[in-house]
Amino acid sequence: MTRTSRYWERFAAGTCVAIALSLASIASPAWAGDDDHWTLGAGIAYGPEFLGSDEYEFSPVPLVDVKYGHFFANTGDGIGFTVYESPQFTAGAALNWMGGYDDDDVPTGIEEVDGSLGVSLFVSTELYGFEGKLTATQAVTETDRGLLIEVGIGYPIDVTDRLVLSPGIGTSWANGKYMDGYFGINASEAAASGLAFYEPSGGFRDVEASITARYRITDSVSAMGLIGVTQLVGDAADSPLVEDETSLKAVLGVSYTF
Repeated sequence: MTRTSRYWERFAAGTCVAIALSLASIASPAWAGDDDHWTLGAGIAYGPEFLGSDEYEFSPVPLVDVKYGHFFANTGDGIGFTVYESPQFTAGAALNWMGGYDDDDVPTGIEEVDGSLGVSLFVSTELYGFEGKLTATQAVTETDRGLLIEVGIGYPIDVTDRLVLSPGIGTSWANGKYMDGYFGINASEAAASGLAFYEPSGGFRDVEASITARYRITDSVSAMGLIGVTQLVGDAADSPLVEDETSLKAVLGVSYTF
């Protein structure tokens, strides 16, 4: 499995891009053994305007993956450092972005949810061909965004020497502050929108399944793709804001590794 495919796995598994396309953590592989590198590219994503929306949109996606020693910067995991690396285990910390939604995307009377800078701690492992990751992200610039914990497992399959397929599954848990900030409806919003007052509790937010693919066109150029489905659960699914508990997503992109 090449470092470019590992990069794409990290993007497809763990990013919350500021396009209202939310990709829960599926399988963000360990970086142990990866050489220093730069990977740059661009893609297009298709997904719901916010988690629970029945309206979809296309958005451009930058594909960035930089590794220099213990430092990294990439689309999926943000900017940070690995503090421990071994062939089977990696741990580190990062600054990342927790996306919100605009008031234009939700019913009239519902206030927008600002994005927030988040601090993440993560551990990842690679064992018997499976790749798993656990990430905890706490909002720091918008305190009402709360805490989100994501876990995922994937299994990359080398179909040919050029094509890698990686099915994965994952789930996420959010504390009460996160759930209320994203899915809650306060009294003034209820009066303005006509929706019921709603104050969700912390719990599991969603479960997800997806498959990513990478095709190595040359030693440096690769094409990537993702198709996935997310199912909201618990108090998130019960929110009056949610128009569709099940959402689809897709991403296509091309990258170049130096």
